Amino acid sequence: FRDFKISGKISEISRFQARFPKDFKISIRFPKDFKDFVCECTRFQGVADPSTMAERNAEGWKGFGLVKGIGIPAPTGKHVVGCVDLMHKLEGDSDGLLVRLFYPAHPTVREGDEYPYARLTPNRMYTKGLLEFVGARLPGMQSWLIHFLTDSRAPAFYGAPFYRDAEICGEATEEHEQARHSDSQEDQCFRQYPVIIFSHGLIGIRCSNSCICCDLASHGYVVAAVEHRDGSPSVTFKRVPKEGGVEGQLVDEWIKHHGPDGERDCNSNPKSNPTDQSFRHKQVKTRSFDVKQALKLLDLLNDGGTVHNMLDEDGFDFGMFKGCLDLDKAAVMGHSFGGSATVMALSEEPRLKCGIAMDSWMVPFPDDLVAELSIKQPLLFINSYDWQWKENVQKILRVKESFNQHGSEKSL
Repeated sequence: FRDFKISGKISEISRFQARFPKDFKISIRFPKDFKDFVCECTRFQGVADPSTMAERNAEGWKGFGLVKGIGIPAPTGKHVVGCVDLMHKLEGDSDGLLVRLFYPAHPTVREGDEYPYARLTPNRMYTKGLLEFVGARLPGMQSWLIHFLTDSRAPAFYGAPFYRDAEICGEATEEHEQARHSDSQEDQCFRQYPVIIFSHGLIGIRCSNSCICCDLASHGYVVAAVEHRDGSPSVTFKRVPKEGGVEGQLVDEWIKHHGPDGERDCNSNPKSNPTDQSFRHKQVKTRSFDVKQALKLLDLLNDGGTVHNMLDEDGFDFGMFKGCLDLDKAAVMGHSFGGSATVMALSEEPRLKCGIAMDSWMVPFPDDLVAELSIKQPLLFINSYDWQWKENVQKILRVKESFNQHGSEKSL
């Protein structure tokens, strides 16, 4: 992909040229009727300046995709990042919880090893779901081609081994150093990683916030990014027995995005749509349940319990996480709809020690419920000016009032 050229009029590719150095060339011919559509969808921005990367990652992240990445910056922490998808059935969840785990990977992992960079759209159905959400119902071949053209990667090595001996909590104690060299303590992890559960926004999936999740992992966090099945993702799936197949054989059953009327809701106004508030409240309750289930899954990993990955991906040893997760430092974090899930989960799960809600979408909370939220943990709202509106900010301020009324020692 280094030395190809685009054929066509300069005006048709000027948007590309404006984003790259003069010696940067792109390599694809596509049919004219959707060339502009592909150009607009990909919006390439280049790759982060290697000088901003930690030394350990300096040569690791070069980016992938139609050209060399879509502008996801390299992680800023000192750890190489790994990730893996996991679907596991927990009590009370018949379909299995689906997460992508981001974690510090072994420092010897490098580009070109057996572990590829993780895909941001793991399956063509995710691309198709996003296209259908915006009303673009394309024939199978065209949606496949767009998936191929926009196939981009995150700066995380998929399936790379977890780093059990990372120095993330300061200097090791003398006792730890002695035990490290003891045969009887060979499989013990002496430094534990704090954990974060991440909730995506409307039409998002478990990979949607990979930039944030990768960066957190590079700084020594284990992040469980949940893919919700509340109808809000652009598309998701569950594993079901194959009809006529052998016992235990599973196949993907895809679940399309749906709004209150059962159809896609991209035309609904996120700022004021009271008719679907009840539906959104049910969704945020489901999302909060998913966050609590993710916490149980991290408990299972930390205890070294039996993990059955329903995704039929062999070769990853989830036993590497045993004893390495600091569940006394569990946080929840989310964007948009995931921000409201963060608020709800903090209210319902005291084991979560703090939360970060980015552009929290407060529509799922009726006015009378906001005052009843019992949040005692520290909570940070991060809001972008262009997205917020008066009613949404007022609900955030009511959460603050409720927060203070419950006698928390921390401020919102």
